[in-house]
Parts: sequence; structure tokens; C-alpha cells
Amino acid sequence: MADPVRKSPPAPAPDDRPGRVIGTPFRRVDGRAKVTGRTLFADDLDFARMAYLRLVRSTIPHARIARVDATRALAMPGVLAVLTGRDLPDPFGIMPVSQDEHALCLDKVRFVGDPVAAVVATTEDAAIAATSAVVVEYEPLPTIATIEEGLAPVDDDDRIHDRGDGGN
Repeated sequence: MADPVRKSPPAPAPDDRPGRVIGTPFRRVDGRAKVTGRTLFADDLDFARMAYLRLVRSTIPHARIARVDATRALAMPGVLAVLTGRDLPDPFGIMPVSQDEHALCLDKVRFVGDPVAAVVATTEDAAIAATSAVVVEYEPLPTIATIEEGLAPVDDDDRIHDRGDGGN
């Protein structure tokens, strides 16, 4: 004769267990406003004399920035300014290991998408259009594609970051 299957006692309902949070539905304070579209996000805000900023980002993974030419962008209607890393030279960083971060790349890009320049304009469309008019010339540097390449010793010119010993 087979052993009878033992059934465990039914689990109490979530409301019966004090302090239980996981698995218990909670109504979010801002839920109704978000699902009905009444919540305002940063992109929804519009102020008098507001300026719009769009970034020009690196198109290659590792390179020295040879030149940034914003002449055409600055001549476009609505463009107020084009900033580069030279306009924002002071480093910042939240953690001790990142105290050398910059808002815009100064002399080198380290990944595709690294911010190189910032276009400021009176409308979002003007800012977007002007980013295409900024010309960035690069001197490509070796890229790191594997762990082994990252650990290999390199010349100072080929290093991705200035900190650390040996490889990348």
C-alpha cells in the first residue's frame, strides 16, 4: 500500500501575515495620474525663454579628438551655442574612482556614444538639426574587444583611461 500524500495546511491569506510585503498588491500614490496621462515629466514642461540641448556623440569607440568644427551649426537659425569639452574642463565624479569624469570629452573618446559636444538652441528641432552640422574629426586609436586585450600591457598613448597600472 502506498504512503498517503500528506497535505500541508493551507497558507494563510497575505492579509493574515503581519509584515508581509512580497506578493501583496499596493496601490501607488501616483498610479492613477500616470496611467491617465496627467503626470508631467521633464519632457512635458515648457517655460518662457527655455533653451533645448542635444548632444553630439562619438561615432567610433576609441579615438583622439583632432578637431570639432561648429561653424555651420552656429550659423543655423535658433542655435544659441555649441559647447565642447574645452568649455567645461573641470573634472567631477561622485565616487573616488571616477573623480576624473568630464561632462564632455576633452581630447579623447572612449566608447561609441561618448558625448563630444552640446548644441543649445531655442527649439528642440533646431538643436537636433544643428547636431548634424557639427563636424568632429577623429584620430582612431586601438580598440579593446576581448578580456585578453584589456589585460595586455599597452603604451600610454593607447590606454583607454589614464588611471591604473599595466593594461586597460
